[in-house]
Amino acid sequence: MKHNLDRALRDAAEPVPARVTEPFAQQLLDDILRSDPGIGAAPMAAGGSAPITETGAVPIASGGAAPIAPSRPRPRPRLRLAVAGAALALAATAVLAVNSVGAERAYASWTPDPSPLPAAEAQALIGMCLPPSAAAGARVAISEKRGRYAFVNVVTAEDTRTCFRDRSGGVHESSILLGPAGAEQLGARGIEMYAWPQLRTGEGWARLMAGRLGSQITGVTITVRGGGETRDVRATVRNGYFAAWYPEDDRGLQTNDTTLRLQFADHRPGRNLDAGDLLIQPVLD
Repeated sequence: MKHNLDRALRDAAEPVPARVTEPFAQQLLDDILRSDPGIGAAPMAAGGSAPITETGAVPIASGGAAPIAPSRPRPRPRLRLAVAGAALALAATAVLAVNSVGAERAYASWTPDPSPLPAAEAQALIGMCLPPSAAAGARVAISEKRGRYAFVNVVTAEDTRTCFRDRSGGVHESSILLGPAGAEQLGARGIEMYAWPQLRTGEGWARLMAGRLGSQITGVTITVRGGGETRDVRATVRNGYFAAWYPEDDRGLQTNDTTLRLQFADHRPGRNLDAGDLLIQPVLD
C-alpha cells in the first residue's frame, strides 16, 4: 500500500514548466522523482547527531566516548510522502503564482499593423529613455504604437537611438548608431538600417527595427520566416524614416530568415533586401 501510494505520486508528478523561475522547487521535485522508493533516509539519533544504521548498531561518538543512545526510528514512508507533498505543493504554488501574474499571452495586444503614437507620449518616452544631456537636443524621427507598446526612434546631434516602452511601463534604450547616413547619400531608393536589436522584456524576446529611407520609398514590409511559419509586419513610414517591432521566441533568435520589401512612389516593382546584410551595409542610391 505504501509503495502503491509512492508510485502514484511519482506517476502524477509533472516537471515544473520552464517559465517557473524557482530553482529550489524544481530541484526538490527532481530529487524526489530520482530517488529509489525502496530506500528510505537513515533516521538520525536524538539531536540529529548521527544516523542509525540499518542493522540497529549505534555509531560511537568521536574520541571513543560512550555510544550515542538510539532514538526511536522515524517512519520512513511518512517522511518521504511529507517531503513529496511539500515539493508538489511548492511547485504547484509557484505555477499558480506565475499563471496568475502572466495569465495573458505574451505580447497579446501586439498587432502586425501599427498605430500612431501621440506626440506627447513620444516626448515623454524620450525623457524617460535618454539621459538629460542627450534628450535636450533630441527629436523624434519616427514613432509608433502596437497594442500597449510604444516605440520611438530618436535622432540627436551625433547619433540615433531607439526607445521602447513595454506593457508595464518599463522603458528600454536598446540601440545607438553613430554617424548615420544623410538624405543625400540615400538618394531616391537607398535605405539604411539604424537598428535591429534583440530586446528582452518580462514577456520574452522581441525585435526592434528602425532606419532611414530614400525619398521615393513609400512603404516597408518586414517578412519573418522561421519554425514553419511566415509573418508579415508592416512598418511605420513617415518623413523618410521607418520603424517596426515584433515578438520573437528564443528559438528564432538565430534561425529566422528576415527580409524587407520596399515599395516605391512610382509603382515600380518592389525590392527585397536581407535584414542581416542591410544591418552591416546600407544601400545607397
